[in-house]
Amino acid sequence: MTFVEFLDRRFINSQEIREINCRGISAGFDGFREVWELDYLYEHFEADIHQIIEETGYIESDLEDEFDNEETLRMKLVWFAVSMYCLSRIDALAEQES
Repeated sequence: MTFVEFLDRRFINSQEIREINCRGISAGFDGFREVWELDYLYEHFEADIHQIIEETGYIESDLEDEFDNEETLRMKLVWFAVSMYCLSRIDALAEQES
């Protein structure tokens, strides 16, 4: 399973996708709050997460200087990838609702 497939299964509620786009993932969403949850996702989907980040034009070294430790960096990378996923889903949701 890829990270996108995991997120497709996780985000069956379109309202959550909209909320993440408005408030950001760090506002607290089930499955993405606790450090152990974020660490698990990073460990299992590291390559997919980095690919999503690279597709936005960022490279990890651009982000590393912003964080004081590896744990915080990994947490923010997962949140960033989830946010990018939700942003990509907004257009699809708008088309479905039209």
